[in-house]
Amino acid sequence: MQDIAKAQLPKNVQKRIRAARILDTLNSAESMDDESGLLIKLLQLLPLTKQILNTLKQIHRLKQKLFPKRWITRQELQLLPRSELINSPYQRCERLSYLSEIDGLICANNCFLNSIELAKRKHPHTLHIDLRGFDGLITTSPLNIKPVNTRLFVQTVHDLIPLDYQRTRDHLPCFTRRLQAAGPARRFFVSEDARQHYELSILGTLSNPNRLQRVVTQSPSLQFPGDCLDWEARTRQVRVLSSNQSQLHALKPCSYFLFNSSVVPHKNLLFALKAFMESDLEQKNIRFCITGKPQNDEYSEAVRSVAAKHKSVIFTGYVDEATKRQLYLNALALLSPSLIEGFGIPVLDAACLGLSAIASPLGSHREIQAMHDFKDHVMLCSTLVTSDWASAMRLIALKNELSLSELSPKRQRKRLNQMRAKRIQRYRHYQTLIDEAFQSTICDLLTSEEITVA
Repeated sequence: MQDIAKAQLPKNVQKRIRAARILDTLNSAESMDDESGLLIKLLQLLPLTKQILNTLKQIHRLKQKLFPKRWITRQELQLLPRSELINSPYQRCERLSYLSEIDGLICANNCFLNSIELAKRKHPHTLHIDLRGFDGLITTSPLNIKPVNTRLFVQTVHDLIPLDYQRTRDHLPCFTRRLQAAGPARRFFVSEDARQHYELSILGTLSNPNRLQRVVTQSPSLQFPGDCLDWEARTRQVRVLSSNQSQLHALKPCSYFLFNSSVVPHKNLLFALKAFMESDLEQKNIRFCITGKPQNDEYSEAVRSVAAKHKSVIFTGYVDEATKRQLYLNALALLSPSLIEGFGIPVLDAACLGLSAIASPLGSHREIQAMHDFKDHVMLCSTLVTSDWASAMRLIALKNELSLSELSPKRQRKRLNQMRAKRIQRYRHYQTLIDEAFQSTICDLLTSEEITVA
């Protein structure tokens, strides 16, 4: 924000620009560099001065890396109250819809980067933040921080994947120290499986059950609009663009398997693709829809190589919430062959819909299967051999084929409409139950006092 400060703009204008830049960063997930003045832009046109300016930037970044801050004072925290967000155009962006639910934003400049650099050191330190006047701090992932002057501190732990699966890019000492920083705090875990792995690996023992920590089931991720029973439950096909935006695919209801995860090795997409090819279901015009975006690495290249030989495989890339909702609602089944997970939101979404899910037999997937009546919809299959998955896919496709085979086209459409309406109503029911349990668990941990056992 140095550029607007140097321009000596009115304070209210500076605050408005600062808020816009922060919201743009949250909306785009990309850092926005300070705008350069006209002189700097002109100098960047000259090769020599451009090189000098780039060197100065690198020196500044190196300084931040070598000398990270260990303290953030109360005065350094920047407040964006709700009054400054109400008329912002960013409040109307889908990604920032949560702005209407909060009282404001509090920014600590380079807080995350400083905490990471401190955790990477041979002799690590924890970033301290003065939160005088705050009720507490709840993180959404384990951070290498320690708040002071506040009573409540809660860290959220999702998984230990980088420690157990080496084909990730995490800095392992740094990741470990972030997990260790959650030790003194109250803790939320996204699954019982994650809790046990954390305690045995980081704490060295399973904790006393009275310890201030809870396992919470996250809310299902799909949001159905109020009129979805009149419209989305009656669509004849789902239209979705390919990831390169070059082709529009029209998918009929119950004519495709859905893979809704990132294309990284531990999600095991290549295994599911090979099982699909083995099933020979593409001969029956069944397709394989992938909403994850391939990366620029060897694994994604192997996935592309297999997919390129089969027109039945569709890459959509990342999709918006409305498209994702439609893809789930009309899918034949969900595939989740992950080698390791903290929880498994895609499987939870499918189970809430009553959509069949073929999933790997992970601890977290077993937890989802054990909820409510989800065992009737979540099928756990070993990922040791593709033939088990191919058989499961054929079974699901055959069951769907038999349910429609003796119906006229008109009655088939009616049956599909009824199925989708039932899925939506069911989803809303279980979403309400899970959300209520989530809120109750959160409140329970935040208001509980630790019980000392003699």
